[in-house]
Amino acid sequence: MWPDCRSGGRRAIRRVNRLRATSGAAIVVLTALAASSAQKNPYRNYTEEKFVQNMQTAGRNYAAVKDFVEKQNYESAKAQLTRAREQLAITITFWRDAKQDDAVALLRKALSAMDDLDIALGEERTEPSAVAAAAGRLDTACESCHAVYREQDPTTKAYRIKTGVVR
Repeated sequence: MWPDCRSGGRRAIRRVNRLRATSGAAIVVLTALAASSAQKNPYRNYTEEKFVQNMQTAGRNYAAVKDFVEKQNYESAKAQLTRAREQLAITITFWRDAKQDDAVALLRKALSAMDDLDIALGEERTEPSAVAAAAGRLDTACESCHAVYREQDPTTKAYRIKTGVVR
């Protein structure tokens, strides 16, 4: 054999070994990153307390939507509705974790009603009657879920999830 071929073969083996070591290290780093990000994900352990906070924030934002609609400030209402929808959508994690498929279905109805209201608010020529009808459907969707899953504390007047509903 020629000497050049033997040295070229050694170089190739060294390159393959370096590639193996580099890819092995990359796998270790990626695995560690995945494990650490899973621990830092706040929705991995979506507690009832977090659920209540999201619902309260969604409620405050939707109250602002109603105020803006009343003043026919549709652009601000649309922006505030986006915030309310973001907060409400997050709560699906709570209902899925609790294995409450009927609550997930009610939540999806409310989110769909929010989308309809968003469309009505975003029309080039916003029709107050269309906005009012869409807002009414959203109110109904919210109330249907609240009737099943929410109760008011008689002393503090604060709302909470009905006792025994979530397993």
